[in-house]
Amino acid sequence: MRVALLVTHLMGSGHLQRMLAVARALARAGARPTVISGGRPLAHLDAGGVELIQLPPVSADGLDYKTLLGPDGRPADAALMAARRAAIARALSAPPPDALVVELYPFGRRQLAEEFEAAIAAMAPGAPVFCSIRDVLEPPRKPARVAWTMARLAPFRAILAHGDPALTPLSLSWPEADALAGRLIHTGYVAEPPPPAEPDGPGAGEALVSVGGGAIGRRLLEMAALAARGSALRWRLLVGGADAAAEAARLAALGPALAEPARPDYRRMLGRAAVSVSLCGYNTAVEAALSPTPALLVPMEEGGEREQLIRARAFAGLEGIEVLRIGDLTPERLARAAEAAAARPRRPARLAADGAARAAEAILAACAGGRAQE
Repeated sequence: MRVALLVTHLMGSGHLQRMLAVARALARAGARPTVISGGRPLAHLDAGGVELIQLPPVSADGLDYKTLLGPDGRPADAALMAARRAAIARALSAPPPDALVVELYPFGRRQLAEEFEAAIAAMAPGAPVFCSIRDVLEPPRKPARVAWTMARLAPFRAILAHGDPALTPLSLSWPEADALAGRLIHTGYVAEPPPPAEPDGPGAGEALVSVGGGAIGRRLLEMAALAARGSALRWRLLVGGADAAAEAARLAALGPALAEPARPDYRRMLGRAAVSVSLCGYNTAVEAALSPTPALLVPMEEGGEREQLIRARAFAGLEGIEVLRIGDLTPERLARAAEAAAARPRRPARLAADGAARAAEAILAACAGGRAQE
């Protein structure tokens, strides 16, 4: 059974990482998944043996999701978008998949609606189509946005929400969640199990600061670099983005903190750290909740973004997690909060993280004519 998963990450890497995790779970269940990725290629990506087709990439212009940039950093033109649609059509034609999973659309990625709609239309009659979304959406600001989205959900067999309804029900961020009840499946969180504990190695005993794989979170990184000046902890800053090396050098010049580009062994480092300081994007927050390391979550709120703040408030109820607001922080306050958190006992994970397996189960059940249960 062939399953195609269509995803475009525009800023961080979390969207692609989630789809790859679901694809690996499908492969373990005996399916043949193909991930079609339309975001920028990632330097340290491990597809885990899953077939990955790279489209001509686009990315967001900072927090401006309406303006898409091509690989040369210029606004994406009609020729680039046509090349993307042609590449998707080829990927879905030889051979046609038995099911299609589209990531976020139509709850997001409206600027890519034409290619998503073409992919859905290319499916054989009766072939199931799924929408994959994270636990928390960016809440719509206008009723027209809700109506636009709901009108485009008709072709979808199910909406796979990768969260725990006891912690982050979709109703926290989507006003029409009740109208989707018959098709909404909360899968649990999509994450790999934490690696085995290794007390020695990079990150051991440190304040580990991470902002994910994109170029966001620079304000938090700079505040952490300044916090290290007056802290008894050793601080390590992991920098994302295409200019990570240059930004890491700039941050390292601010004080004693070690700054370096984001590393593929981050999850192992997280388990050894004395305290984790991070944004509250999906992958980063879930990894922090699964780790025994005390965690400070600082949600991104630039540009009026609310998704991370909603998630942070939900995760604040988990043992070992404290939420700080960036607008209330100074380097001194961050240093004190990190030192206090590092002094707390380590704690067990309190999160269901089998979402990839449960999503794969739902997809394969639909292909077989059934429906997975919540």
